[in-house]
Amino acid sequence: MNFFEHQASARRQTGRLILFFILSVALTVLALNATMYIFARHLYPGVGSWLWHAWSRQVVIGTLMIIAGGSFIEYLRLRGGGHAVAQMLGARRVSFATTDARERQFINIIAEMAIASGVSAPTPYVMDREHGINAFVAGLTTDQAVVVVTAGALEAFERDELQAVIGHEFSHILNGDMRLNVQLLALLAGILALGQFGGVLMRMASETASTRSDRKGGAWPLFPVGLLVWLVGSIGLLFGRLIKAAISRQREFLADASSVQFTRNPDGLAGALLKIRNHTGFSWLINWHAESMSHMCFAETLGFSSWLATHPPLEKRIAVLGRHYLVRDRARQRERLRRTQTAAEVAAMQGFASREGSMDLAPISYVFGDEPVTVRAPGLAAAGPAALVAKAGTVNPRELASAQALYRRLPPGVQQALESCEGAHALMFALLAWQSTAPARVVENHLESKVPALKERVCNLWCLLEGLDNSFALPLTELAQPRLQMMDAVSLRELLARLQELAKLDRQLSTFEFALLMLLRKQLQPAAGVSPLRLAQCLPVVAVLVATLMRTGGMAGDRLEQGYLRLMRTLTSEPPLLPPPDLTSLAHLARHLTVLGGLPLADRKILLELAATAVLADAAVRLEEYELLRVVAALLDCPMPILEA
Repeated sequence: MNFFEHQASARRQTGRLILFFILSVALTVLALNATMYIFARHLYPGVGSWLWHAWSRQVVIGTLMIIAGGSFIEYLRLRGGGHAVAQMLGARRVSFATTDARERQFINIIAEMAIASGVSAPTPYVMDREHGINAFVAGLTTDQAVVVVTAGALEAFERDELQAVIGHEFSHILNGDMRLNVQLLALLAGILALGQFGGVLMRMASETASTRSDRKGGAWPLFPVGLLVWLVGSIGLLFGRLIKAAISRQREFLADASSVQFTRNPDGLAGALLKIRNHTGFSWLINWHAESMSHMCFAETLGFSSWLATHPPLEKRIAVLGRHYLVRDRARQRERLRRTQTAAEVAAMQGFASREGSMDLAPISYVFGDEPVTVRAPGLAAAGPAALVAKAGTVNPRELASAQALYRRLPPGVQQALESCEGAHALMFALLAWQSTAPARVVENHLESKVPALKERVCNLWCLLEGLDNSFALPLTELAQPRLQMMDAVSLRELLARLQELAKLDRQLSTFEFALLMLLRKQLQPAAGVSPLRLAQCLPVVAVLVATLMRTGGMAGDRLEQGYLRLMRTLTSEPPLLPPPDLTSLAHLARHLTVLGGLPLADRKILLELAATAVLADAAVRLEEYELLRVVAALLDCPMPILEA
């Protein structure tokens, strides 16, 4: 399955989720209506039938209001995206300046995976009180995503294992599962709200009765009513678990497969799953929201029966990677048990406690099989537009290796800047100063007048960037994004305005300046909503995009016009005339490109294939062209990976 098929599958799952939700609400209403009929029949004979009786109207309206209210309140709480989910669970945002070795490794793995995939780096969080081994991603958009791991996961995993788990979670981001999971969390909150409402009624009745000497009056009828509502709410809990199981299980297998595809290292994922299987606390969470979060995590959060579990059994997930992992693990466990028993026997024979001897045993090493496989792909120009578009939403080992090499080549001063919001702020100005063709003195005077407090740091970073090539420009922008998100809305708007002023200083907009500004605008100020439209409705914008890409590739004259008409005729028999050069400037393109965010998924794929064909029209792929294509893909929420080194 490619990126677009995964996205289409996620949208179909959303439709199934809504259908399951409506069905569960209907069954809950029927169950509560029938239960109230049984309760009322003993008090008021002749009240009606179980399907419709004197209280049915109140039951239906009240139940729907409770369920809708519960879902709406949860939606409002989760409107903040992944950060709201992390805060709900009491997770701690990992400081980008942390000196803890395991947290630094966590941040580095996220950065490498983000660079490789073309996704904005999710913000890292840790659940310090959770010693089970687990992780999840959350967010409504890729620009507002978070990756959360438990303290037990950071403690237990080696680098390859943590990378495999992060790869699994990144696949949920790329495949559209992350948004689906948050929607599922909000919808099921309504079903669970009914049981919570019943508990409130029972507590009210108990508290009222305890304060009255005459228990025959007051609110005593609330207790049996609350008990009935609570019991029916428990049925809603069962429905919720069934829905989560139906939605989640197969997608976990797909995420495991994607993780192996990204890293070409099944040993890492198998080692992570085996550590969970052999861990005393498994992957279970003690958090109050463990039930609600069960479908979002890497592994089970509670001990469910197999038919209610949101994840396939660990043994089955490991067996899919290779049954030899289970065989070797059983052999190691037997050997470990034998060594422990032998050590205990020797200690007993020598007359001293066995505890110290057993602690000297070497830990089991989870390293299996051969070295990770490196797959060599043909050149992009030779592969064609379809292969270029097929890269969307994927990562291969060569791209991951390129991302790791790029990240490790960052000068220490640049890495230090990425450890704080202020440093990331200065780095954005330094990137634009680095790309500007204006005289250095003019740029410095501009910085002195607009951001005097940052000028010295910006100039220092500018000097560090001089030794790098242009392949660092967009990855650094993507890495800075979660740091900049810590700024308030007013400061963000001011930052974007100042950056635009600096970009216009040389009276021209380079490809990298355009890409940086467009990505920052999308990441830091997401549009409230774009009107839906079809590709045929935005042909003038498509014409500007195609012509801009072809001119960026160096095409001109008759060759440009013929190539442009040939491409546009794949969309319409009467294509717009070739836009003149002044209408294909990047500044002009920036004003119109955001409308393409309203295209449906099928049209986005067609547009990306058209753009890729324009990039390959000169039979070569240059960095500027590819980065421009990555920006277009990012605006369409179809992230494309880094260009391999």
